[in-house]
Amino acid sequence: MTPVDNLFFTVYMPEADGMFVKVYLYGLMQCYHAALKEEPIEDALGLSENEVRCAFVYWQAKGLVRIESDDPLIVEYLLSDRPSLTTATDIKYRPFVRSLNELFAPRQLELRELRTMYDCIEVYGLEEAAALELTAHCIDLRGKRVSVNYIRSVAKTWNEQGIVTEAQAQAYVENYKLKKHGAAEILLRWNKHRKPTKDEMDLYDTWTNEWGFDQEAILAVCPQLVEVGTPTFAILNDRLMQMRDRNLSTASSIREASVQNLDDRAFTQAVFDRLGKVEVPNRTDVAQMSMFRREKEIEDEAIFAAAESCKAAERPFGALKKVLLRWAADGIRTKEQAEESLRAQVPAVSYGKKKNRAVHGYAQQPITDADIAHMIVDLSEDV
Repeated sequence: MTPVDNLFFTVYMPEADGMFVKVYLYGLMQCYHAALKEEPIEDALGLSENEVRCAFVYWQAKGLVRIESDDPLIVEYLLSDRPSLTTATDIKYRPFVRSLNELFAPRQLELRELRTMYDCIEVYGLEEAAALELTAHCIDLRGKRVSVNYIRSVAKTWNEQGIVTEAQAQAYVENYKLKKHGAAEILLRWNKHRKPTKDEMDLYDTWTNEWGFDQEAILAVCPQLVEVGTPTFAILNDRLMQMRDRNLSTASSIREASVQNLDDRAFTQAVFDRLGKVEVPNRTDVAQMSMFRREKEIEDEAIFAAAESCKAAERPFGALKKVLLRWAADGIRTKEQAEESLRAQVPAVSYGKKKNRAVHGYAQQPITDADIAHMIVDLSEDV
């Protein structure tokens, strides 16, 4: 047997939703019979978890239960003669209070807090639906422990701005979310004073929700776009993709990599100067020199020595890379080893910058001074 106080039937049940009554009675039976606690209420009654949660939120507002935990859902049944919070309030606000308790669950508003919430409607003229939009907005900003006095102060501000209807409240909240979206902060960083587009916000959400970047990490990549005349989200997306491929997802690691990149760029420019190249090194050039410095661990002075030896080549940068690749394979890392390798090389004589021609199997004969004398024609003599 499960005893049910008659007050439940006479005071609470008449105005309650039938599904709420089923949840209350089944939960009450579980309180009296421990063996029945194993089966979840939603399975026993064919309801969803959310429907069960809403039912207990309703009964909490009536003062019959207290929600101790929202996840997992733990509910304490109280005596039915406990003064109800909502029965002491104006009946016209019961739907409003029910919605408030759903927003705040498992927190339960006290009677004095509810009266403060009524001020949003009675003093500042907000529609009930607008007051609920306001409450949800404040909870998003400060959590479910937000002070009702703070909510009332925001209601006063909304009233002064003429935001009193549900549509006006929804428009304000949407506009606020746009302004506070991370994509909006990036636009401001680029001195673009406009709202982000949906595509831009979707990109930003991909970076944060799927790629694992936070706002600070994304902003740490932005200085790398200084070289771009007009930075865009597409370009920033490419840079972030490169960071992700290199497993750089925090602001500190990105800044460290950026400092290293600046050092590699300055070093590559110094190599170009020694090669006699007037061009500015591109990203590929910088990446290649970084590879020889950091992965192959060839000392800077050794690379400079190689650059000096290759400046007379037809393609000096290509010749330099061939030398460095050979040195990396041969274990040549230091300046001393590099100089020794260069001294051991047979100097090549270049007669201009013509491409080498293929040799077709003709034997090469040494040329003597006599041969050269026979080849000279004196144009001053009569023929």
